[in-house]
Amino acid sequence: MRWPSVTRPSSSRPGPLAVVTAVVPIVAICAALLADAEVQVDSVDRAPSEVPLARSVLVCPTGNEAGGVFVASDAVEAGETGEVQAVAGGRASEPRTVEVMPDRRVELADATRVSGAGATAPGLVVQRWSTPGLRAVDCPATSSDQWFTGVGAGAEHTSVLELHNPDAGPATATITVLGQSGPVGAGGRLRGVSVAGGATVRLDLGAEIPKREELALHVTTERGRLAATVIDAFVPIGRGETTKEYLSGQREPATSQLLLGVPDGVDDPQVVVANTSDSVSRVSLRLVTAEATFTPADLEEVLVDPSSVRRFSITKLLRSEVAEGLLGIEVVSSQPATSSFRGRVRGDLLTIVPAGAVTQPTLVPVAYPGSRLVLGGAQALGTVDVVAYDGQGREVSSKVAEVGPGTAVEVKVPGRAALLRVAPQGTPVVGSLVLGNDDGAAVVGLRELLREGLVPDVRPGLR
Repeated sequence: MRWPSVTRPSSSRPGPLAVVTAVVPIVAICAALLADAEVQVDSVDRAPSEVPLARSVLVCPTGNEAGGVFVASDAVEAGETGEVQAVAGGRASEPRTVEVMPDRRVELADATRVSGAGATAPGLVVQRWSTPGLRAVDCPATSSDQWFTGVGAGAEHTSVLELHNPDAGPATATITVLGQSGPVGAGGRLRGVSVAGGATVRLDLGAEIPKREELALHVTTERGRLAATVIDAFVPIGRGETTKEYLSGQREPATSQLLLGVPDGVDDPQVVVANTSDSVSRVSLRLVTAEATFTPADLEEVLVDPSSVRRFSITKLLRSEVAEGLLGIEVVSSQPATSSFRGRVRGDLLTIVPAGAVTQPTLVPVAYPGSRLVLGGAQALGTVDVVAYDGQGREVSSKVAEVGPGTAVEVKVPGRAALLRVAPQGTPVVGSLVLGNDDGAAVVGLRELLREGLVPDVRPGLR
């Protein structure tokens, strides 16, 4: 029997067409993988894009005493008017339309939230003032990260933290507490604090974490948007009146912090420093005058433990001859820290916190006559144009102040001034408006006006 014939495969190499047919798909796949690999490897952080600000919201602490709210805008052109919305109270409150005009402040009886949209979104300024005593604070925008240094949670020194949610959806925040003995546990009560849309949550620290020592709060927004403010109070046991002051927040710790605007005749002056790092920090104080910034010869460095708070009494220092002409105090530390200055003027509580540098023209309402503007923190030689306007928006004075590194300058504010325009030229500056009258004193730091929004740079990538 014969087997059927079988055709054996050829032992010759594949032809050119077969090679091309096999190689081209492989090359295409490899190229695609390499392209994706390039996208995945590109891990460079890209800054968000700046866009015209479409909406801005500024939030004031609640006001239960006599006082008011000042509103001004740097975005309204000469001869025109703009509109902003003001809300006083909780979620059920109806917004009120407020007209704003160039170089003029508008006074409201009360407002918890002021918002601008479109043309009035950039350049918005809001300030709350109140009595008894003399209190004033710049109403902040929402922030994901804030520090408050020198708060209390005891019977005599207590503070109230207010969290306001300007949006319709819920927001949550976590509050970390540092004390003189280190981190303070709150049993989870200050973690994941929920704030409903349009609502304000008030946290009495004396009830939440009763503790008789100096504290620092780190407020972190985990969901949504929140604006945080603190009302600080001293309640004497027995006779005596309760004194209160607004305590502004600090955006981030730093190794050099400028506390500008220390008035004359401060009783019981103190500097509170929070070491926010995991290492021991060496802290020293430097005095800032119109001539120089210097460390007094007999003032030694002080060690501050990691994640802890320390209070410095500087009564002897401020009463010495070396403090003559004092305009501010610089806190210098070897590790990132936050700080505040506290004292009393004619029995009224006073607090000063570091203000951010200002690079563009800004506005600050003047609540009381007889005020003064203190400028410092210049990085180079430059000038600052200071223009004062009265309650009708008319210019009452115009001054040019020369500034330079390592010094500060004081500019007297005319008694008729209701609003100041401060415009640095050639260098960023730090500034504070010092208010004073027979009832006490208050210090309001200058801030950079919100003029542009930020849009994150989102790019595709492999997971």
